[in-house]
Amino acid sequence: AITETLGTLTVTTNATAAVKLIAADAEKVYDGSALTKTDGVTWEGLPTGFTVEASSTGSQTDAGESANVVNDGYVIKDGNGVDQTANFTNVTKVPGTLKVTKAPVTITTGDAEKEYDGTALTNAEAGITGLVNGETATVTATGSQTEVGSSTNTYSIDWGTTDSNNYAITETLGTLTVTTNATAAVKLIAAD
Repeated sequence: AITETLGTLTVTTNATAAVKLIAADAEKVYDGSALTKTDGVTWEGLPTGFTVEASSTGSQTDAGESANVVNDGYVIKDGNGVDQTANFTNVTKVPGTLKVTKAPVTITTGDAEKEYDGTALTNAEAGITGLVNGETATVTATGSQTEVGSSTNTYSIDWGTTDSNNYAITETLGTLTVTTNATAAVKLIAAD
């Protein structure tokens, strides 16, 4: 007679395997629209052949950074495509980073030169290039040079509703130059 003593095979949830679901990073230069990255979630700590179906959520419009977070509802599948999510209980979701960098703009003012005549030399030429998404700003030249010498044609800027924090400014500023007056005749008359 054969007597069988059969053992029991038990599969339990894997609480020791540390599984990480990692949301993707994304970066762009400010353009006035939202930066999002819903795909590209990667993973670590799963057995060979396992895959993950997951998405992430995040949004960054202005220059700066924010988190891109792995959504709930991810699915861990074995090599045969069978859902094994319930068998992994030590799952950590690692956020990615959404980064919007400042858009470059250039502010320019004009040059001017004249001989000294006792009045202020100015040049109202001023502008800004590189604003995006229909945004506007008003640049006004404010430089002034009266005495012989030179100075930068400075400016003031009114950003209006445009957020200046979304822009990296490069300045190309003109020079105002007053030279000695070589053409005006000056007659000195001795007193009696």
